This record gives sequence, structure tokens and C-alpha cells, in this order.
Amino acid sequence: MPWSTVYERLKLRIESFGIAVIGKRLPLETTGIFDGLSITTNTAYDQETRCYNIAHSLGHIVQWSVDYSRCQALYDQLHAAKTNKMADPEPLRRALEGFRRYEEEASQYATWLLTVTGNTAAIPTFINFSRADIEAIVAFHRDGAAPVWHTFFAEWNAKVAQKELAALPFGAKPIPRFTPVQIAAQEVIQGVGEDS
Repeated sequence: MPWSTVYERLKLRIESFGIAVIGKRLPLETTGIFDGLSITTNTAYDQETRCYNIAHSLGHIVQWSVDYSRCQALYDQLHAAKTNKMADPEPLRRALEGFRRYEEEASQYATWLLTVTGNTAAIPTFINFSRADIEAIVAFHRDGAAPVWHTFFAEWNAKVAQKELAALPFGAKPIPRFTPVQIAAQEVIQGVGEDS
């Protein structure tokens, strides 16, 4: 894939919504940051990862801009459930189900974005990456630490190849009209091993 072309197409479309797309060096475990009005990707990462990050981050910005209170409630429930998980694990299980749906919806918006920018060839690899990333994020919220990404993703890919896991597609969800709203900065984290 010509990832620099994919990136530029995505960047142009995202910026047409009034959201700045920035690339700069960030701490290694942080692949990106978004705050509603901007998306910053870590230039230490490969262009493919950066493409996935800006597309998925736009999905989250759309969610927060369209229904801020729903997204805030989801995070409030998740944090409360994590605080009390030792006493009662059931609220955390339910909160993680809601969080997984939230992540999947952002990926549906990203799939639409990849389609309308002429990047449909990138969708299969985006789906696989995003499905793995969602499970890593859920593990982070469940366990309190992000799995080491390169190990986690290699194991994920091996299981997909052996048909132990399926990277199910996301339906493309059209991005509605929205006005970007400022939110607290959200970091896109990947666990980094000692050899990274």
C-alpha cells in the first residue's frame, strides 16, 4: 500500500471537518493524541499505523461531538467499575461491553472515511489492526496495563491465520454533520516491551 498517499488523503478529508492533523515525536508508548479539535500522531511509528490512528481518532471525535454526554457517561461508568472491580466484577464486565461497542462504532466511522477517500484497499488490514487494537484496549482497562503491542499483535495475527480468531468487518457508518468540540486529550497507548 502507498501509505503516504493514504495518509494524505485521510488528512485532507479530516481537516475539511475543521480538525487539525499533526505529526510529531511523542513518547514511544503513545501512538497518538486527540482532543476533539486536533489529532496528533507519533512520527516514530510507521505510516500505516499513523493512517489507522487518524481514521479511528476521527471516529471518536465524531462520537464526542455528536453525543458528548453519552461518551462521558461511558467513561464515568468504566472508571467507577474499575475502581470497584475487586468487590464486584460484574459492572466492569458490562462497562467493557459498552466500551467495546464505542470502539467498534469509531471503527465504523473510520471504515466509511477510508471508503470515501478512495482507500478501500486499506480496509482489510485496518479491520485486522483495529480488531486487535480493540481487544488490547479492553485488556488495558480490564487489567490495568496495556499488553506489549508487537507481541500481542503477532499472536493475534497467528490466531487469525490459524482461524482461531476472525477479524470481523465493520459496517461503514457515514459520518453525520457535526461541529468538532474540545474534549480532554485522549492518548492512544500501546504497551511497549523492554526490547522496543
